[in-house]
Amino acid sequence: MKLTLFLLSAVGVLASPLRRGAAKLSPVTRNGTSLLVDGNVWKMVGPNVYWLGLDENVTPPAGEPFYAPTKASYPTKERITEVMATVQALGGTMIRGHTLGVSTGNPLSVWPEARVVNEQAFDPIDWAVYQAGVYGIRLLVPLVDNYDYYHGGKYNFLRWGGFDLNKNRDENNPLVQQFYTNATIVGLFKDYIKTIITHRNQYTNLTFAEDPTIFAYETGNELLGPIWGDMNSPADWVQEIAQYVKSLAPQKLVVDGTYGINKTHLSIEEVDIFSDHMYPVDTAKLQEDIGLVEAAGRPFFAGEYDWVGGDTANLQSMFKIIEESPAVAGDTFWSQFGHNAPDCSNYVYHSDGLSLQYGNPRNTANQNSRIQLIRKHFIAMSQGKDIAADEPLPGVPCPAPTSPLRR
Repeated sequence: MKLTLFLLSAVGVLASPLRRGAAKLSPVTRNGTSLLVDGNVWKMVGPNVYWLGLDENVTPPAGEPFYAPTKASYPTKERITEVMATVQALGGTMIRGHTLGVSTGNPLSVWPEARVVNEQAFDPIDWAVYQAGVYGIRLLVPLVDNYDYYHGGKYNFLRWGGFDLNKNRDENNPLVQQFYTNATIVGLFKDYIKTIITHRNQYTNLTFAEDPTIFAYETGNELLGPIWGDMNSPADWVQEIAQYVKSLAPQKLVVDGTYGINKTHLSIEEVDIFSDHMYPVDTAKLQEDIGLVEAAGRPFFAGEYDWVGGDTANLQSMFKIIEESPAVAGDTFWSQFGHNAPDCSNYVYHSDGLSLQYGNPRNTANQNSRIQLIRKHFIAMSQGKDIAADEPLPGVPCPAPTSPLRR
């Protein structure tokens, strides 16, 4: 299928910027299995963009912050803004952004060491939240990762708490449960959460607790115990963290970041949304998950899925189930990349084979048709419209405007 691109009009590029301190978006609330904005049903659809606060894929120019052992660097403002413009073009309503909340144990992190705050690390995070608000895109922010990647996760807190553990050696060590059960480590994690949620954005003059652009915090990404698939993030820990988030930010929703639907969590009143990840897409598992969560009176969210592998008909079936189920809040594919802006001649590449690069001339026909299918699905969810599966994709200018006309 031939992909045709139409460039967006440059009209509105110089529109007046968001007034500092102005909250343009209304809060997202929950009523049973539905999410609402201003009393109307709202769907959360978009990409995972894990690198918005801290990246691992680009070596910056000499003199820019860079941590060579993990290839960590701060993404440029131009890259961040292009993401927002692309999500808008796709018909998306939100982004799940790991490093907007997971930033520990790296010299460029928000917490390079326990209770040591690196204010410079907030600059790309602040810009991402500001630009998301300008584009009308909301944000879901995980607070910790199950793994030991460049941006940090539960192993940083374990090491800071006196347990010499790392994922490569100790993934199956029962001591990893100390992250959830050790009072000192739990207290340390809560201090970190406070650092994130009470931070005041330099571009909006709002704390993250005050800014409705961030509509939800997720207790973590793919949280597990020492056995793969055990879903062993204890219910009392999930409840404690959810309660703490809501004590700092009462208007935020909380997503259970356990990898899968842990039935012992379904009675936790403070959890608003339950999620699962689909690798590969499994429609039977999806329907089972939806049934469990709906019976508990909460919405289900497909937090990650493989958008490019497997059979196209299977992906279409997943989208159909999501679109037809009132108890499904939405979904986010894994994962979005764009140009290495301000260099608009090259794209940023990641090694997992799941990168969606909107408008890349090197995309295969299958990739382009899948992107069109995703846009069709997002528009059905966010606007209630049925567009053709091969409708041409609107172009996104590079660099994208920082103050576009809101559509």
